[in-house]
Amino acid sequence: MSHFPPSDETTLTDVLEGYARGGFTSSFVVTDDSQLECIECGTVSSPADVSMSSLRRLEGASDPDDMVAVIAATCPACNSKGTLVLGYGPMATAQDSDVLKSLRDDRADTTAPRSSAHGETTGDDRQRE
Repeated sequence: MSHFPPSDETTLTDVLEGYARGGFTSSFVVTDDSQLECIECGTVSSPADVSMSSLRRLEGASDPDDMVAVIAATCPACNSKGTLVLGYGPMATAQDSDVLKSLRDDRADTTAPRSSAHGETTGDDRQRE
């Protein structure tokens, strides 16, 4: 498996493809009331019930204010592994901000790298207990 260092040229597609290679092939959407809907089973869950295995932040190449957080997460109802793309920073919606603050942070687990998509090397590859 090839590793590529994240850089300003890392695209959203690169990160999503990396997560997919790591088994995060489904997706989640944010509802109008700041909940998460699993595309696989249709369950709507509180973000606090959804396990976040990894978070990767990206800034737009032409506009640094165009910031997104790409999340690798697991549905609490069907255990599907998927991704979620949230805006963050000054241009984020209230719903995206609420979800990002409320996700259950399980980045210390071994499901996905903590701060990178599957296949990226970010310097957070230290041994986990």
